Amino acid sequence: MAVRVKIRINFDGKELETSALVNTGFETDQPEILLPARLAELLDLYPPKAGSLLQEYSVVGGTTAVIKSPEKINVQLSIEDRKTGSVEATALISDREDEVLISDSLASELRISIEDAKEGLWRLRDESVEKVRSTSKPQYW
Repeated sequence: MAVRVKIRINFDGKELETSALVNTGFETDQPEILLPARLAELLDLYPPKAGSLLQEYSVVGGTTAVIKSPEKINVQLSIEDRKTGSVEATALISDREDEVLISDSLASELRISIEDAKEGLWRLRDESVEKVRSTSKPQYW
């Protein structure tokens, strides 16, 4: 199992809720989120806009090309029992991935603390250690 969280993505007046995989191996200096092309289409981020860059990222087994959007999106955890702040993130778009991936930097900004990766347990850093949350079901695009 893995840690997946429900998030809300906001861009240019459009809002979408989805599950996202918290990927600590997706190491970035700034908050980044990888969006499957099908989801990016719904937000009008795909096909790529002027100013988008094609960049290579290292992944398990080699490298992959992704589109780096010049526009920032807002990402917020979607938790039923409390409201959390929104984080501005860079959107990366992939036509090969079918699941939303949250970078280590974005997970940190969202204040996600992984309690047990195998069991899919997590909490927010400001919550007591007894307040453990379960992983969300995967959502594929």
